[in-house]
Order: sequence, then structure tokens, then C-alpha cells
Amino acid sequence: MKTKKQNNYGFTILELVVAIAIASLMAGIAVPSIVNWLQSNRLRGASINLVGDLEMAKIRAIRENSFVAVLFFQDSYTIFVDNGEGGGGGGDWTRNGMEALVQHRSLPAGVTIDLTALTLPDSRVRFSGKGFPLGVTLPETISIVNAVGRKRVTLTRLGSIQIQ
Repeated sequence: MKTKKQNNYGFTILELVVAIAIASLMAGIAVPSIVNWLQSNRLRGASINLVGDLEMAKIRAIRENSFVAVLFFQDSYTIFVDNGEGGGGGGDWTRNGMEALVQHRSLPAGVTIDLTALTLPDSRVRFSGKGFPLGVTLPETISIVNAVGRKRVTLTRLGSIQIQ
């Protein structure tokens, strides 16, 4: 007499609970690292963007032989050619008429500019037609912060821009 062979496919409840517990434990270890990595990359990316945009403002000032203003806000910054085109006076720190917008950049979520640590007068700087930041005597520091740290972008009176 032949017996029927029984195929048991699937998992027992105990195996399923153990697999879920192991997956939960590994996710609990990995998620904080991923979140920390993401915030760190946002901070680094924002500081790299700021350096690039300040360099672009300096080059645009030289190319246009005009003032290019950079206005800092807590969560963004705006760069524009401040030449008085289309009304208003040039060099008045206000984007009047047809003055060209060079860049308006909002910072990534959770990243801000520390305006309290900013030593630039009225949280702004202006590049001259020769590419020098006006009113900068000592190296100025623009601090970009988030939950994981701080990046400092320095601007010297000769127009050198670096991340520290």
C-alpha cells in the first residue's frame, strides 16, 4: 500500500514572527543612519550651491560692469543685477523695474541661514563691477545650519569664496 506524500508549503507562525522581528530590528538600525545621511547631504549641497551662486554673482558683476546684490533670508537668498535698469536707482538694494534676476534659491527642508551669526550689514552683500564684495573688510562668514551640523561659507574682501 502506497501512502500519499504530503507537501507542506508555507511558513509557520513562529517563522513568520521571527522574520518580521529581524526585519524590524534591521530597519530600526538603518533608518536613523539614512535620515542622518540625508540631512548631512542637504547641508553640504546647500553650502555648495551657495558658493556656486556667489561665484556666479561675482562673475555677473564683472560681465555687466555693474552691481550685483545678494540678499540673505533665513530660508533662501536672492541675487539680482542692481543697476537701476527700468526705473529706480542703481545700487539701491531693491530689484526695480527690469533689473535682471540672477538667482533666487530656496534652501532644502530643514536647512537655514543663521542670520544671527551673519555679520554682513542688513544680511546682504553687493559685488562691484570689478568683482569685489563691497563693505567686506574682514572675512565674512555665512553659516548654513540644520539638525546635524553647520557649514560656514567665507567671503573675503578680495572676493574669495570658500566652504569651511
